[in-house]
Amino acid sequence: MIKKLLLSASALFLMNISSFAQVCTPNVSCIPGGQTYGICPDSATGLAVGTVGVPYNQIVSMMVPADGTDFGFPTAVIVSIEVTGVDSLAPGLTYQCAPANCTFPGSSSGCFLISGTPTQVWNKQIIVNAVAHTTVFGIPVDQPQTNEQYRSVVVAATSIADLDLTKFDVKQNAPNPFSEKSEIYFSSVSNSEVEFKVYNMVGAVVFADKFDAQKGSNIIKIDANSFAPGVYIYSVKNGEQTITKRMVVTSK
Repeated sequence: MIKKLLLSASALFLMNISSFAQVCTPNVSCIPGGQTYGICPDSATGLAVGTVGVPYNQIVSMMVPADGTDFGFPTAVIVSIEVTGVDSLAPGLTYQCAPANCTFPGSSSGCFLISGTPTQVWNKQIIVNAVAHTTVFGIPVDQPQTNEQYRSVVVAATSIADLDLTKFDVKQNAPNPFSEKSEIYFSSVSNSEVEFKVYNMVGAVVFADKFDAQKGSNIIKIDANSFAPGVYIYSVKNGEQTITKRMVVTSK
């Protein structure tokens, strides 16, 4: 029960609020009618993707239930959810709770303004550490928890311009041509395995790799040292679709 509740509460602390004085109005309209807990935006929608050097702002709202009835534990009273720490936030984004003690009472709604200016490309899972304060038959029960529900994603200033996050989309690698490093941004509509291949101009595979893509924006990093100077075709395949583009590796 507690883990399910934390799925609703923990994502509010993915990034910090830059100033405690900032005010927001809770909006829990995404939570189905009759449900006593939840968070907006939900995990399916996710938080907005940030861009390096661009100010980031988003309001996140939460609803904490009064008890554990919806989880099959009607005798458990939710006193509060206390967040004790958040790991792997994107650099440049910090968090501060409102209230300042990061303790959110049961049977309450609140909102948070997530803000800051990301300083580097980032794509990591957020780890939220929390303690659920409950009482069961009047006896206090505290249960430490960790939760991983969202990712903190920040892209380069020019990498998101034509990347469609609503479908499987692959952007041209940049820079191109390149003699050292290059990056390919692509979007995925779900968590899935992706296959990346590079072909020479006669169709032979010269590089292949598989990795787990996350919903939203993803990055493939390319090292020119893996290839001889020349023209190549690369493909990104998500199991159903394959998108191909051309890249050029130059001499240093």
